[in-house]
Amino acid sequence: MYYQQEMLQDEIAKKLNVSRTTVSRALTKAKKEGYVKIVIDFPTENFIELEKNLEKKYQLKEVIAVKVYDIEQRDAAVAKEAAYYISRVLKSNVTVGIAWGHMIKKIVDVFDEYKVGNQVRAKNIEVVPFLGTMLPETAHSNDLALSYASLLSSKLAEMVNGISYHFASPMYVKNIETKKMLLKEPQIKNVLQKAKDCDIGIFGIGALAENSSIAILDCEQRDMILNLSKQGGEGEIVGRVYDKYGNTLESEFNDRVIGVTLEEVKKVPTRVGIAFGEEKVKAIKVAVSTGIINVLITDSITAKAICCEEE
Repeated sequence: MYYQQEMLQDEIAKKLNVSRTTVSRALTKAKKEGYVKIVIDFPTENFIELEKNLEKKYQLKEVIAVKVYDIEQRDAAVAKEAAYYISRVLKSNVTVGIAWGHMIKKIVDVFDEYKVGNQVRAKNIEVVPFLGTMLPETAHSNDLALSYASLLSSKLAEMVNGISYHFASPMYVKNIETKKMLLKEPQIKNVLQKAKDCDIGIFGIGALAENSSIAILDCEQRDMILNLSKQGGEGEIVGRVYDKYGNTLESEFNDRVIGVTLEEVKKVPTRVGIAFGEEKVKAIKVAVSTGIINVLITDSITAKAICCEEE
């Protein structure tokens, strides 16, 4: 019941009509007498030193560098480690903010496929989106259309028996006056405040390239993003483009995004950035070196490249 069915000791005690102390003693006795053996399946090739070096160099809370055996499958491997990390740090009464994009969607998919939420014993978890909703007509693929923050927050909340909030606003508007009007709406205002006050933030890190999620929403946005890369933009988090100092690159594009700002992101206690790839090395390095994120989950190849990247 405890190890295979993952029942709590209180649940077992109630089912067997015994005290919780009796259950605890039985489990202890089972290990001592050899009925239960615990094997640590630790990978023979690990990157603990690499992780520790990055943690020390950039004052990060934690770094996870996933060993990559198949370059084509590294997104799945990184997503899986990220999902298990999130399940480990979830505590009772916390609010989790969630961004959008392909990587965040893959993490939520892992929660579903591997039933990761079953490992979460915390109660009263709230999941809130950091950004408004992507309109279906702006998504160029079904995968991207299903990667907006409100949908992902709803799915994640369901799998950890939590509560989710819907950000009833588009992620990006053409007219700044429309944004000002929407931000006055009580529902949008309240969800945005909840996002600002969250305890844990989960973010993808984007490169300013033609194939990045933020750039392929429409032609106008792609042109804006590519221009920002020429004006000192290094990367993107929650739809906000940042420079080499980790500051928001002020632009018309930034003014049209509806969601938390980069400055508000930096106030979140635990800021988890999940990203990998040679094209993202510079964006990730700026994010960790300037304090935009303080937890990094990536693959071993990218982690080594960050270490070797010149200042």
